[in-house]
Amino acid sequence: MNTKHMPNYGLQTWAYHLSMSYPFDLDYLSPDDRRYNIYVATLIPRLSIDEDSVQFFEKYIRFDVIVGTKEHASRETLDISIISDDMPEFDHRKFEFEYEKPRKTMVFTGWEKGPIELNLLHVYLGESKYYLDTEIAYIGQAFGENGERLPAEELVSDPMLQKVEKAISHEYPDKELALLLLEFKSQLLEKIDSEDEDLVQLQEITKNPPLQLNNQILDATEAALINYFKPEYNSKFNNNFSSVKHCGLHYRSLTVQVHPDIMGLKLFSKEKKYLSNERIVSSLLHSKI
Repeated sequence: MNTKHMPNYGLQTWAYHLSMSYPFDLDYLSPDDRRYNIYVATLIPRLSIDEDSVQFFEKYIRFDVIVGTKEHASRETLDISIISDDMPEFDHRKFEFEYEKPRKTMVFTGWEKGPIELNLLHVYLGESKYYLDTEIAYIGQAFGENGERLPAEELVSDPMLQKVEKAISHEYPDKELALLLLEFKSQLLEKIDSEDEDLVQLQEITKNPPLQLNNQILDATEAALINYFKPEYNSKFNNNFSSVKHCGLHYRSLTVQVHPDIMGLKLFSKEKKYLSNERIVSSLLHSKI
């Protein structure tokens, strides 16, 4: 395709669905769940339940969450009613529980339908009135060697993620590694009103409406995110977005949005802070292909 006189086509990708978990706790997702296409290794403050603060009431559980360690720690009291709301026949006061470490999970046993788990990270993201400091350390794609999309729980076997996790445990003992899983969607950003030749080009780009999310678009999305945040453990695309030129995309620009505020995350890296609903705009390199 001749791109010299190409109209100003724009591509937009956005995080349609987000999930967050500790790497060792991904089994809460279905083994068949392959919706996620990009994952982000993040550093978050250590979260723990103050065991002496736990109180049981008729319709909720109250406990203090300690956020951080030592002199940097803060405390927040949460009232959790999710168990009674979702399973009204389950009375948490009648069953014993224990803490499953290092998962920081309250596990209630003895119920006829099986054990009930109260995951601290998920509860905190849903109930805290504060945004969780979430520092991006590495960005990767959730695909196997043969290009197949991986279920989230298989990401822990990614050699690069294992390397990052080992480095983080050594360099940041007061932080924890959490995986932010992103399912991206894509669409054409701009409407084109131009000559017939341009409309033919537009038809080629959008021949499978809605715009098909393929590996080329994901490559460009990943590159834009890395180039914007410049995560500590990424090297490819960190300083030179134009190195994604082999993706073969024919758009003037790529706009990426993540929407971390949906989950109560304050997303940032050492290089960049991400504002809620901010658009990451990158010029694609059709002129260099």
